[in-house]
Amino acid sequence: MSIPQTSTRSRMRARSFALGAVACATAACFDSVAPSNRRFGTISAATYADGGVGFVMSPEAVFYGESNLTFASPATDSCVVTGYSPTATINGNLLRLDAGGDIITQVSGRTDSLEVLPGLNLLIYRAVRSSGIPFVPGDTLTVVVPGATGGFPQAAISVKTAEPFTNSSVVVPAPGADLPLTWTPAATQGSFMTFSLRYANVFSTGAPNEQVYCSFIDDGSATIDDSRLGGWLAASSGSRSSRASRLRSREVIVDSRTRLVLISTFGQPPLTLLP
Repeated sequence: MSIPQTSTRSRMRARSFALGAVACATAACFDSVAPSNRRFGTISAATYADGGVGFVMSPEAVFYGESNLTFASPATDSCVVTGYSPTATINGNLLRLDAGGDIITQVSGRTDSLEVLPGLNLLIYRAVRSSGIPFVPGDTLTVVVPGATGGFPQAAISVKTAEPFTNSSVVVPAPGADLPLTWTPAATQGSFMTFSLRYANVFSTGAPNEQVYCSFIDDGSATIDDSRLGGWLAASSGSRSSRASRLRSREVIVDSRTRLVLISTFGQPPLTLLP
C-alpha cells in the first residue's frame, strides 16, 4: 500500500478519552459537534507488559451526558503531519455521568472490576487491580456496565482484544525516498494499524511536539510517502521516536440516546504500567 499525497484532516475537536489509554495521537478520536441530550461511554483497554513474558490490561472508562460525541476511527491508508503531546486530556466542559457501582470485566477466564478513581472530580473508572488484569491478547474482552438511575444506563459490550505483532524498524530514509513499513498482519479481520513518528520540530525547545500519524489496513505492509517526512528527516536523532499500534474496537447502540464504545490496543514497543 502506498499513501496518497493528499492530506487527510486530523479529527481533533473536543478530545475526550480515558486518561492516557487511547489518544488521538495513537489510535482514534472522538468528535463533539454540538451539545445534545445524548449519552456516550468510552472504555479503553491498552495492553501493557507484565514484567515477564506475559501481558496485562488496565481498562479505563468515562461516561458523558448532554453531548454529541461520536467515535471516529482514523481513515485507513492515510497519513497526516500533526501536533504531538504525550498526555491525553479529558474535556472538562462535558458532563460526566455516574454509571453505577463497579464495572465488571471478563477476559481470559477471569472476572475483575473497575471502580471510580478516588480523589478526582472526573468520574473515571479504572481497574481495581493496580498491577493490571492478566490476559492473553487476542482473547475476547466483555465489559458489563451496571448503570445508574439518572446516569448512564445498564449496558454490556464485547470485543476481540488486539493481538501481538512485530514490525520492521522505522528508519530515516534518504531525502526524497519513501519509508516502507512491514509488520505481522492480523490473523482475523476487524483491526487496523497505526504508526506515530514523533519528533521535535523547529519550534520545539527540545521535547517532541510533532508527529507523522498514519493509519493502515492491517495486511502487513505499507509505505509513508516522502512528502510527509520533511520534519522527521530534519529533526535531531535524539528527538525521534516511533510507536506502532494495533487497534480493535466495537460500538453498540444502547438505546436511542446512548452509545458505548470499547477499544483494545496493542503497541510496540510495549507499554509499562505505572503505579
